[in-house]
Amino acid sequence: MPAELGEYAERLTHWVVLGSYVAALLAFAASLVLTFEGRLWVVQLGDVSSISVGSVAVIYALSQYRFKGAGYTEMKSIVLGVLFANAFLQCYELIYGLTFGLSAALSDPPTLTGTDVRTFVLWLIMISPILLVHENLRFKRTSAALLFLFGAVWVVWILYGFPQYYYSGYAFAQFLKTSDPFHLSLWLNFGSKALLAIFFVSLLEPSKALKAALGRR
Repeated sequence: MPAELGEYAERLTHWVVLGSYVAALLAFAASLVLTFEGRLWVVQLGDVSSISVGSVAVIYALSQYRFKGAGYTEMKSIVLGVLFANAFLQCYELIYGLTFGLSAALSDPPTLTGTDVRTFVLWLIMISPILLVHENLRFKRTSAALLFLFGAVWVVWILYGFPQYYYSGYAFAQFLKTSDPFHLSLWLNFGSKALLAIFFVSLLEPSKALKAALGRR
């Protein structure tokens, strides 16, 4: 009986993995449609951006496949895939939050609250799963170039004053000027998030995974 239950659990987990691939594919396709239609927020998911939805879908599917190929069980690879995809989101939120923290530190007087410290610690905790799988990640020249490009876009955003689409103020002094801060903030926000997502994908060596998958057919 225990052996039969184990086999049943394995088959069920395998179908869950296949179902998660289908869900990720549908989520990615939906995010593309919504983005090209200009519907950049998914109300049904709490107004999360379509860029985030598509990025998480791709990162989850590739990381789950990568971790399973590295020897993790299918169940563990599902959990690690979810955690790695979430780590991408939290890395972006951490950088975003620290940028506002830098703005607050440069203000007169500088401000830092207990809530800021607690939020920072929680971000670090949610990013920490990267440490569990770091042996299965590869930082190469492509990753370095993507990270540099992401940083360059972020610096440009700050030079424009770090404008936001949800309010009209600026977090920093403006060294660069724009007549349309709303749309500029959208491009810089979603563009930088897409770059960070591609950077996370590059750590998983997707081309190698694709060759391996094709070689098994």
